[in-house]
Amino acid sequence: MPDSPFGRYSGGLPGRHAGRPAPRPWERSFRCPSTARQRPMEAPPRRYEEFVALHQEISAEGAGPPLRPLWWTGVSTALLGGVLTFAAVIGLRTMFGVEAPVFAGGHAAATPAATSYALCVAAGTIQATALMHLLLSSAARPVRAFAWIGGVAVALLTILPLTLRGPFDAALATAGINLAGGTAVVVLLSAVVAASGQPPWDGPFRRTR
Repeated sequence: MPDSPFGRYSGGLPGRHAGRPAPRPWERSFRCPSTARQRPMEAPPRRYEEFVALHQEISAEGAGPPLRPLWWTGVSTALLGGVLTFAAVIGLRTMFGVEAPVFAGGHAAATPAATSYALCVAAGTIQATALMHLLLSSAARPVRAFAWIGGVAVALLTILPLTLRGPFDAALATAGINLAGGTAVVVLLSAVVAASGQPPWDGPFRRTR
């Protein structure tokens, strides 16, 4: 019977199957059979390569949608649109006698009517900016979706004053202000997002590589 550091035994270490060769003396002395059969786990190289490729693709396409330029443009447009609307209503009422906006009526003074209309324009612009923000995080082509929704909204805002009771010149002036202001907001916000030049944020203005 062969000798071992643990004493004499017949045929291999306890727990080993019969017929297998006995382990070498240094294996019996420093490693048990259970740990000798274990091998270190190696990370699959394919998964690492896919991770590196994904990281490079994200870095090349950009970190995300252009939210900061969008909101800067939206807030600036809301302030500018409110000021221009206020000035337009004051000019129409004092210089031409047109009682715009038509929903204010002829009994309202020029300053309150102009202020209420300017606040409505500013609030509508902020809501349009929030809509573009929502579409950037949920829609596959946010600019195209925003253009369709904005076009329908501008059409409704242009037709609605013509259906209200009041002087026709006031209704026509209100419809013209809504058409010009709404179109400017839709075009400007769409252009800011499309100017980022990074897919998929550029929507219908997608550039070919």
